Amino acid sequence: ILNWLWPLTLPLWLKVPAAILLLVASQYHFWSRLSSGSVFAPEFPRPLVILFNWAFGAILFLALFQIALDLVALMTALVRWRPVHIPDGARETAGGLAGLLAAVGVANALRVPPIRDVTVRIAGLPPSFEGYRLLQLSDLHVSKLFPTAWSQAMVTRANAAEADLIVVTGDFIDGSVDMR
Repeated sequence: ILNWLWPLTLPLWLKVPAAILLLVASQYHFWSRLSSGSVFAPEFPRPLVILFNWAFGAILFLALFQIALDLVALMTALVRWRPVHIPDGARETAGGLAGLLAAVGVANALRVPPIRDVTVRIAGLPPSFEGYRLLQLSDLHVSKLFPTAWSQAMVTRANAAEADLIVVTGDFIDGSVDMR
C-alpha cells in the first residue's frame, strides 16, 4: 500500500492521515478480535462494520492492482532498460477502481440473496419424492451486519418458496447466540 500512496504527488499532510487510515483499516480482524474475542463476529455498530468491510476489501483490491502496476512497470523497464515511473493517474485509477469494486462487493453482501431454482434428477429415487422441493440456505452469517429486517426478509423469502424441507448449511450465526 505504501508503494501506492507515497509516490503520489500529494502533500504530506494528506499522505500521513491516509496512511494511518489505511493502517487502521488493514487491521480489521485485529479490531474485531478485540471487540468480541473472534475475528468472525465484530461487535461494532453496523455502519462501522460496513465501513470496515468496504475499506478492507478496497485495500485487498488496491494491493492486487498495485502488484499489476508494478509488474507492468517492471516489464516496461526491462524492455526499455531504464526505470519507469508509474503516473499518478494510473495510481489514482487503481485506487478509485479498488474502492468501487469493494463497494459493489459490500452492496451485494448486504442484500437479501436471490433464490436460484435448480432441478436435480436422481436415478432410482422413489416416486414419492417426485416434485419434492428442498430449500438450502447457506452461510447466512447472522451478525450485527445483518439487522432484524434482513433476517425477516430471509424468512419471508424462504417461506414463499413453499419448500418441503429447508436445510441450513454452512455458517449460520457469527459469534455466540447471546450476541444476537
